[in-house]
Amino acid sequence: MTLEKVQKHTFFQRFKNIVLGKTRPNILTRLSVIAGFAVWIYLISWHILTLISLVLVGNLKNGGYVKAAYENIGFKQYFYFDTYQQLTIYTLAEILILFISLIGLVLIWRKKRIGFICYMLAQVALILTAYLYMGARFFELEFGYFDLILIASTILYFLIGLFIFHRKNVNI
Repeated sequence: MTLEKVQKHTFFQRFKNIVLGKTRPNILTRLSVIAGFAVWIYLISWHILTLISLVLVGNLKNGGYVKAAYENIGFKQYFYFDTYQQLTIYTLAEILILFISLIGLVLIWRKKRIGFICYMLAQVALILTAYLYMGARFFELEFGYFDLILIASTILYFLIGLFIFHRKNVNI
């Protein structure tokens, strides 16, 4: 009788195994998900910085003036009546949508077809939320061309990946 060696795993190793699974996908899938994750980091960083600034504006010595400046610029530029609240809700919605796209990336890593759809729909929702909730003027002035190109290229790339992945007989 032989004794099996017990391997100790740290919390992060166990978490990684739970989220990403124990098997690694092929190299193309790994590179695609890593590139998608880099895009995700870029996109979420702006929204996290915006949320932090909105949450911490009250801690400033002249926080009331900063809020008033938000309101003034929001009304003059975009015709918002409560810029602070509208920007806070928009930022929280975008962060939630970005977490849905992260779930899509994890599902793509785990070779699930639904991950492609989840990721692409979340990317489309990013654009639609900015356009529909914040308005066309905000979208035109604040949503950069680089962001649009980045989002559109990842949607197109993962759409092509979906059709290639869909051709194979892989179970959901």
